Amino acid sequence: MLLDWLLGEGAWVFSWWLLVTFAGGAVLPLIRRLLPSLPDEGYTLARTMGMLWVGYVFWLLSTLGFLVNNEGSILLAWVLVFALAWGVYRARAGTTWREWFTRNRAVILIGEVLFISLFFGWALVRANYPALTATEKPMELAFISAIERSQTFPPNDPWMSGYAISYYYFGYVMSAMLVKLSGVTTSVGFNLTLSLLFALTGLTTFGVVYNLVEATRRLVNKQIATWTSFAAALLGVFMVAVMGNLQAPLIELPYQSG
Repeated sequence: MLLDWLLGEGAWVFSWWLLVTFAGGAVLPLIRRLLPSLPDEGYTLARTMGMLWVGYVFWLLSTLGFLVNNEGSILLAWVLVFALAWGVYRARAGTTWREWFTRNRAVILIGEVLFISLFFGWALVRANYPALTATEKPMELAFISAIERSQTFPPNDPWMSGYAISYYYFGYVMSAMLVKLSGVTTSVGFNLTLSLLFALTGLTTFGVVYNLVEATRRLVNKQIATWTSFAAALLGVFMVAVMGNLQAPLIELPYQSG
């Protein structure tokens, strides 16, 4: 069953992982230049920052009338962000990328495994529970659909014909971007967005905790083993991404088990 899912819907998950990784790669030269003092040199923040930068450039240029809302414009925003990031990086080139990878090999490998595990893992959960019927999900689904179908920004209001969405909608723009580029349906894209948020939250938490602990370790006592920084970072992921919501262990499990 799991193999069938990976061979079918797993391709959609892989396409989103690839797109978000490209977004992180596009902004990585800029991140490396802006955050050189962090122990991981900003690597664990790259994917989140990449989606924000690409999404903002696409939204801004579309809102100002320079771009239309289609796949070509989204890809152009990707290229513009990479060009800006690479230009800033080349303006003051430091160590080579090989040296950068050597310094950060451990955090890169652990971060990649963590992100893939969280993203694919939660996508599998959503594949088994894909319903979008509670709280604000129908409204959010309508916003993503409206943004997909709007030729220009601000996007059309899904309820009031002739009006634009009078609500904060930037997060839905980023989701709609990935939906359009990957070619999935809006409902599938919504569930992949939930999985992506879970994975990005975990990776960003990992990076913040790792940088805090590792910087303190280097400053206070370098004799302390490096693995303690990784252990603290993984504990931080568990506390924020898993234990941040106690409904399951304190309410759902006792209730379902009687």
